[in-house]
Amino acid sequence: MKGQNTNPIQLLQPYLVLCTDDYQRIIENRNGISHFYEFRAGSGEEGALQAVPDGSVDLLFGISENQVRAFIGGTVFQAKAWELPEEELYFGIRFFPGQCRIPADLKIEEIIDADIEISDDHFIKEFSRQLLEKETAKERSALFREWYCRHYSLKEDAAVMLEPYIRNRIYETRGTVSMKQLAEDTGYSACYIRRVFSRVHGVPPKVFGKFVRFQNVLEYLTYGNRQSGMVCNDMGGIAMEYGYSDQPHMIHEFKHYTGTTPEAYMRLVRGYKF
Repeated sequence: MKGQNTNPIQLLQPYLVLCTDDYQRIIENRNGISHFYEFRAGSGEEGALQAVPDGSVDLLFGISENQVRAFIGGTVFQAKAWELPEEELYFGIRFFPGQCRIPADLKIEEIIDADIEISDDHFIKEFSRQLLEKETAKERSALFREWYCRHYSLKEDAAVMLEPYIRNRIYETRGTVSMKQLAEDTGYSACYIRRVFSRVHGVPPKVFGKFVRFQNVLEYLTYGNRQSGMVCNDMGGIAMEYGYSDQPHMIHEFKHYTGTTPEAYMRLVRGYKF
């Protein structure tokens, strides 16, 4: 089957860069982890910090002088305010879609579009105690890497065998592969594919594909063409390149997912380092 070893999406959350203080990111790209990140909640305009759809799961630790609170959250469905106490230090882990081992007493459906506190989880408590002793993002990342690999591993079942192929086909096509094509590629029915994929991601392939397509557009508007370093302002051309039916379709979806238009977004991120 096709669809193996495809580089995943960037999993951009631009408002973390735009609306927090002292933001930093440490690329991981292994053990199912995209990257670690750390920031302090800014004192900017209320509601300015938002999450955007990315299909992933985050673990977020709020660190105060003598306490750590832990939260797990799945992808949002649209731009959504991310309310955090000001001036607290946050350490986060962003997992690649479908590759986070969530606590045994939770289902993926429960954390989609939600942030659930898991501070009382036995393993999380153990990690949190050690986290308080670390002073830098690099030290915290190393601690989590060792702890996570020791306590969590992938489960071998039918979903784990089929789901990566479906996910990679969605990546390959930048979110535009059809259910019909997936059924033809795999030999499974569309109904079975939806069930297997949703069991891992909490959303069906079609919805995940929209997130992937959006993240590809977001990456282009944020970084530009990797070779030329330039961003094309031809919204019609961008819409066609990324598989939208037309320019209004892309703009409508982009605004739904970010709370702003592509043009306004480009002005917003100009001058920031992502």
